[in-house]
Amino acid sequence: MKKFILIFLFTGILSAQKLDNTPLVTVGGITITKKEFLSRYELTPGINRRKNDTEANKGEFLLSMIAEKLLLLKAKQNGMENDSITNAAVQEIERALVRDELYRREIQQRISITEAEMNTGMQRSLNDRKVYFLFAKTKEGADFLSSQIKRGKVLESFSFTIESKDEFEGPDSAIARWGDIDERMENVIYNLKLSETSKPLQLDDGWYIVKLMGKTVTVMVGEKERKGQLEKVETILRKRKELRRMTEYMNKELKQIKTVINTRLLKSTVIHLWEIAQRKNPVRTDSTMFFVDRSVIDSLRERMRDSMNYPFVTFPHINWSLEITLYKIAETNLATMAPSPKKIRMDLEQRLHDIIDQEYIVQAGYKQGLHQSAAVRNDLKVWRDVYVSNSVRKMAEDTITVSQNDIEELRRVFRTDTAIVNNNDVAREKLKQLKTDDILNRAIGEVANGTEITFYEKNFKEVQVGTAASLVYRYLGFGGRMFAVPFVTPQLGWINYWKNKDVILP
Repeated sequence: MKKFILIFLFTGILSAQKLDNTPLVTVGGITITKKEFLSRYELTPGINRRKNDTEANKGEFLLSMIAEKLLLLKAKQNGMENDSITNAAVQEIERALVRDELYRREIQQRISITEAEMNTGMQRSLNDRKVYFLFAKTKEGADFLSSQIKRGKVLESFSFTIESKDEFEGPDSAIARWGDIDERMENVIYNLKLSETSKPLQLDDGWYIVKLMGKTVTVMVGEKERKGQLEKVETILRKRKELRRMTEYMNKELKQIKTVINTRLLKSTVIHLWEIAQRKNPVRTDSTMFFVDRSVIDSLRERMRDSMNYPFVTFPHINWSLEITLYKIAETNLATMAPSPKKIRMDLEQRLHDIIDQEYIVQAGYKQGLHQSAAVRNDLKVWRDVYVSNSVRKMAEDTITVSQNDIEELRRVFRTDTAIVNNNDVAREKLKQLKTDDILNRAIGEVANGTEITFYEKNFKEVQVGTAASLVYRYLGFGGRMFAVPFVTPQLGWINYWKNKDVILP
């Protein structure tokens, strides 16, 4: 459900307006378009936005975007476009976009849905089925139950002793709705006649025998309702076909690959992760979650030291150290519920398998030259510009020094803020932020004074924005996700150092 909501936001919030390249502001040779402004305003949570002042929020957001572009110009002036840290960050975004573009071309564009499939899907989507079912863990158990039914035993009359609960379950009842259940089970249920019992069906967790007990038919009232149902049916059919096509493609593409994993290092890592999990959660329950995040990697670095730099995954084209691999895993939000050494290892190995597959998929995309495609280059440009401008921000942060006298002076100014008064670390971070903002505002103002800025006031006034805060992810082909668009860092004080008062900004 969460994924559906986020995708709905991504496609729905902006649909009311035409997203085009109408200029709102030009900053030197850089244009802030209606498309970029709306996308970044609507798809990220605005920091410090006021609840009932939409026009002021719009204006402050645009001023912060102008500040970002001015920082970009300053970075270019200082030759910071090819900073190694920036390039590494941009490369990771590019890899994700290449993989997503490969999915679009090899999976999505090769999917077609026939009229017959739509008709069948529509018919089934309006017919729910009530069923009883039995479950057996093994084929032998399922065959035994089936033989009893063939001899005349009614499915719903079965009962099992406590001793047999490990092998058998049921009978249980359920409502089967098209699109909500495993497609293999669905095909069996929707082909049963009333009171008919199926043969044993194998699914991922075991074997099932089902009996159709009743049907419920939904009647469509109007054309609007029918259209909505058709869209739902098409979405389900497309999702299923994409999954099948993706499985076929990956099986073919990954058939001949060979990847070496340092199993001794894996075993050692699992042991340390288990020890860290015990320390983080001395009392564990079935709902305890252990996340492999950056703090856990920091703990591993203290424990494993040089081992973190050892080759852990060896591809034909590259090696990943243990540390690099763990950071890639951490980015996937790996979490183990009710952790134990066995569960941690299973989850770690599965996630490792996923990111290894994704690495090969990325290489397939590069071989096709998708990193040079217009779709990838256009999406990447916004991210590159943000990372380059942030390199100036980071450089400013690195120049800041804070003395204890500075902190005491800050406390006199913020004497009503108990966090600053009582916590030295909070006060230090607040002062660093204030000093950094001041340096940046002056630097941005200086660049602005030497840059031609044109504001298209009429175009900007026509832009309509929503009031709901949202954080939207872009779900990537072949797994994973990233932010839909980069955040805009609030930066307003530069306007005080801008001397060109002829140009009216919001």
